[in-house]
Amino acid sequence: MTPFLTDTTHPERIRPATPPAVFGLPVRTLSIASHWHSPATGALLAGEIGRKPANLHLHLQRISLWRTLGDETATAAAVIDLWIVLGALGQQLRTRMLLTHYAALETHDLGIYLNESLQQGVDRHDPRIALPGSVLARPVAGARIFLRNTTLPGASARSA
Repeated sequence: MTPFLTDTTHPERIRPATPPAVFGLPVRTLSIASHWHSPATGALLAGEIGRKPANLHLHLQRISLWRTLGDETATAAAVIDLWIVLGALGQQLRTRMLLTHYAALETHDLGIYLNESLQQGVDRHDPRIALPGSVLARPVAGARIFLRNTTLPGASARSA
C-alpha cells in the first residue's frame, strides 16, 4: 500500500491509505455509535457472527445494540449465541450476561434454565434455547445419535 499525505503543510503526518470497508461497521469499541443503532445493524452483526462465531467482540456489540434498542427477544437471542460459543468456558462472562440480561431471558423462561446450566454451558442443539434471531442455535428434538456401532455378522468368528 502506498502512503498518502493527510496534510501537505505537515508532511510528518503520513498514514497509509485504508481500503473502503466492504462489509462491517467502522467501530472497534464495544459500544456502537448512536447513528448505527438500528435493526439493520443488528442483522449485520448477526451475519458477521454467523461467519465468525468465535469473535466475542461482535457478540458483545450485538448484545449491547439490542439492549439499547429495547428488543428483549433479540437481546436474549444474542446472549444465547454468546453462551453457545463460550461452551463450558467463560463462566464469569456468562454469569455477568445472565445477571445483566436476566429480565430479557426470563421473558422466554430461560433465566432459571441458564442459571442451572452455568457450570457446563448450553448445547446448541437444545430446543429450549432456540429463539427467533439466534444465529448459532440448531434445535433438535429427540435423540441426536444418528449412527451407532454395529458388528457385521460373522465378525466375531473372524476375530477369534
